[in-house]
Amino acid sequence: MAGLAAGAVVLSGCSEEQAASDTLPEADASPSASEPALPPLGPADLPMPDEARTQDAAGAEAFVRYYIDLINRTSTVMDAAPLREFSDGCEDCNRIATRAEEAAAAGEDYEGGEITITDIGDPLIKPGTAEMALRIDQAELIVLDSTGSPTEGGSPAYSNVLGGVSLAWQVDRLSWSMTGLTFQ
Repeated sequence: MAGLAAGAVVLSGCSEEQAASDTLPEADASPSASEPALPPLGPADLPMPDEARTQDAAGAEAFVRYYIDLINRTSTVMDAAPLREFSDGCEDCNRIATRAEEAAAAGEDYEGGEITITDIGDPLIKPGTAEMALRIDQAELIVLDSTGSPTEGGSPAYSNVLGGVSLAWQVDRLSWSMTGLTFQ
């Protein structure tokens, strides 16, 4: 009731007639004109979005989603360079990149394996770092040899897999990088 009364008091201040201003405020410069554009990062077909380049909880989450998209990209492009570009000593990130590079060098290709984030926790932000828990599903991954026939190295589908990530802020690039990626 007190909230309604307070709202009525605030709104009642708007009910009095006031003369209209005969001047308009000056237009501010647009944000894109006043802020320098971020230099592009990532592959041309999947550049890092600007929202993944802020040093806050929203930026950390957007970066993790972007990195998972880069992992998924290896199933169609077989290019692991972006995974390494955004890895800062992340062992599992580097393992995934190495396996994709070895498969590409052997003339193999991936089919499936797409990772879907089904839940992501609020990031724990500390100066220069972020950590968060996540839950994923992964589709079946089939490794195809150079003739297009299934070969060893794939994995079955997984559901409801718990995991976690840790990130470090890269001041020189205005970007996060992966320092840890784990799935149980």
